[in-house]
Amino acid sequence: MGLGSRRYFSDDIEHMPEIKDPQILNAFKDLMANNWDELPDDVLYDVRKALSKSSEDEAGKEILANILRAAEAVEEFSGILVSMKMELDDSVGLSGEDVKPLPDELSKALQTVFERYTAYLNAFGPEEGYLRKKVETELGTKMIHLKMRCGRLASDWGKVTVLGTSGLSGSYIEQRA
Repeated sequence: MGLGSRRYFSDDIEHMPEIKDPQILNAFKDLMANNWDELPDDVLYDVRKALSKSSEDEAGKEILANILRAAEAVEEFSGILVSMKMELDDSVGLSGEDVKPLPDELSKALQTVFERYTAYLNAFGPEEGYLRKKVETELGTKMIHLKMRCGRLASDWGKVTVLGTSGLSGSYIEQRA
């Protein structure tokens, strides 16, 4: 850094992967920009089409395949979290009029969900920071919704966060600007 030079806010933070093939890049951007609760059919079609075409960008295809697997896993896990939230709402009432201690079965299920969530986030390598942040954003909201409905959870639940794209250099939002 010299005098009068500019330093971009997220210059030394994780960068998005470099994808050379334009069709794979567009599929990547579409997948990263969409909500993974329920993946749109047209996006899945474009992603599978980009993966099936012959391209010299094998690294880009591998990145896209990894993101697709993560998106499908998040979609399935989101369904489980929403089902648990609905079960909690049913047991205590939507406005909390029937609050009672959690049944052991539900308590164990919450602990299992938390363990799988943290294990999944820890499975991402250092070069997959962009993907970890996307998964953390998608699942973190639902985990926090569960956390808000329960008292006396383990202190580890305090580590559940919802990250935005701030600090992610090369994010989809920065690329569109």
